[in-house]
Amino acid sequence: MEAKKTVLCESLVVWLQTFNTASPCQTVQDLTSGVPMSQALHQIDPAWFSESWLGRIKEDVGDNWRLKMNNLKKILQMIVDYYNEVLGQQIADFPLPDLNRVAEHSDPVELGRLLQLILGCAVKCDRKQEYIQIIMTLEESVQHVVMTAIQELMSKETMASFGAEPLGDLEQQLKKAVEELAELMAEKEELAQRCQELDIQVSWPI
Repeated sequence: MEAKKTVLCESLVVWLQTFNTASPCQTVQDLTSGVPMSQALHQIDPAWFSESWLGRIKEDVGDNWRLKMNNLKKILQMIVDYYNEVLGQQIADFPLPDLNRVAEHSDPVELGRLLQLILGCAVKCDRKQEYIQIIMTLEESVQHVVMTAIQELMSKETMASFGAEPLGDLEQQLKKAVEELAELMAEKEELAQRCQELDIQVSWPI
């Protein structure tokens, strides 16, 4: 299970690199400061993760885990508030990351949980279709992990206000998008298989 969660973190680091953040975003160590994640969140929803909020994330934290911890706390709190207040969803059943282990020990399992929450923000924001298209450009093994992460997150969420139609619609849209992603990936695999079969036929002497 731990190995699986490490793969989750590695794949989500690859996904986060698509944001081309100003701060380096190549390794788990790069992310423990929280700075690249905050810059990605600012791109996802600049109205919520605003310039003034971004200014409160300290950039020069070095190896000081307490400063990293302060950044990570601000990020996690803002993400949870985003789910509750903007998306109208609670993530009570989702195990929140142990930020202490991220800041002090660069724990990839706990960092993976935090990245998974950021992924959820991206695929539920107003520009979700754009972010889903970007996911589809990633290597197939990464796509599979990212898609599974979205599905797991969706299964843990509950609506904050029951009976709110627009939220139900949003949930349906996201489920549809994930299903479409799965279908497209299956089609790609089928086409690759057909190409392989054609190659074999062409290589046979007439």
